[in-house]
Amino acid sequence: MEIILNPKYKHLHHFLEHLDANFPTGELVQQSFNEIRILRTDGLELSVKRYGHSLKRRLKFYKIAKGKRAFIGQRLLRERGYESPDPVAFVRYRKRLVTSRTYFVTIRSTLAYSLDKLDNFSPTEQEAVVDAFAAFTRRLHEDGFIHHNYKAKHVLFDRDGESGWRFALIDVNRVHRKRRPIKVERGLRGFERLLLPGNLLERLTREYARLRGFDEEEALRIVRAAHDAYQQKVARRGR
Repeated sequence: MEIILNPKYKHLHHFLEHLDANFPTGELVQQSFNEIRILRTDGLELSVKRYGHSLKRRLKFYKIAKGKRAFIGQRLLRERGYESPDPVAFVRYRKRLVTSRTYFVTIRSTLAYSLDKLDNFSPTEQEAVVDAFAAFTRRLHEDGFIHHNYKAKHVLFDRDGESGWRFALIDVNRVHRKRRPIKVERGLRGFERLLLPGNLLERLTREYARLRGFDEEEALRIVRAAHDAYQQKVARRGR
């Protein structure tokens, strides 16, 4: 068994040592290839993700586990001033030399919504959220961060005062940071997985391009081409 523990939560070590037994008792949030549950202990609400593992991946010893990458990515984002659930631990169970199960544990975010729930808001609020998200993404990219799985469900948000909005990234095992700002074209191609209601993806694209001093029509062409290519890839894989 391997535990990489945030020193702030060292008092949870005993609980984490028995995570395999504790996990099924949690409140189920997501059940698919990966499973997410909410566990409560010592006055804390923990979001615990158990990663599914194909045999092919388990045998790739050189690959860094997704949960470990997420632990590193979230700490890096927080160190740079971005809001992201506080990482608690990465936990790995092994059988002989082969990984059997891995977990990533964070403090549960207090942000109430994700971008895939935007249609629950009024049109005016949707536009305000998207404009604020464009500014957030601009800052992220100009700071050298790129999220290779930039989906609406991986972006949490909530109100910030009367008219502002706060954002936080989750599922950050595919977040990388470069030494230089992300080029505008690369940043735009990163929108390929975003599914937003109505014409909000176009609005996001135009606002992001405007903030970065890039031609809006060319930005739309890049995003549409990237989006179409990704959808074709999904159709070929069947998911």
